[in-house]
Amino acid sequence: MSSSSSSSSVRKKQIRIFKVGVDGNVYCNHDMVAITRVAGSRSTRQGHEFYGCPLWPRLDCKFFIWKEEVDAMFSDGCNQKLLESKNKALEMKIANLKVKKTMLEEENKSLKQRLVDMKCNV
Repeated sequence: MSSSSSSSSVRKKQIRIFKVGVDGNVYCNHDMVAITRVAGSRSTRQGHEFYGCPLWPRLDCKFFIWKEEVDAMFSDGCNQKLLESKNKALEMKIANLKVKKTMLEEENKSLKQRLVDMKCNV
């Protein structure tokens, strides 16, 4: 009696989690801007660009994603959302700077008035 079994290997697509800031940069697991590198001659994808941890090789967080995967994700409409998010962040920054400018102008006015008052009292 003989028995045979057939097995098939199911290859699961690995989910890649990464962060892209409003500045458009890809960030590694250290929350540092990932560096674009090029696959070397020992790779089957020689010449292809990928993002990796900037602390490689000493303190590498093992972050890795092909640049073409990131580009593909943003070519199908996500890029528009990123630009809108970036624009909103810049608008908020401008509004905060305007408030800060107004506060500094008021402080400057107050200090000038104090200086005039001090001169009058002397």
